[in-house]
Amino acid sequence: MNSELFRFIRVSRRLTQREYAKMLVVSHGLVAQIEAGFKPLTSRTAEKVRLAFDLTDEELAEIKRVLKVVYTKAD
Repeated sequence: MNSELFRFIRVSRRLTQREYAKMLVVSHGLVAQIEAGFKPLTSRTAEKVRLAFDLTDEELAEIKRVLKVVYTKAD
């Protein structure tokens, strides 16, 4: 999982950064810094996202594929 996928999961569920942080039991500042690329997304935080939204590895891979297509077409 990278910062783009981290942000996409939040935005696609129409959550604010504060709501997302509360669900993940992390600070709002950490969410903002990860999304802005100032802090790396740790495997621990990525796992919190996966568990909070009950995402399988296959679902995450599919989301990544879709994002890649979207960003490729945007160029």
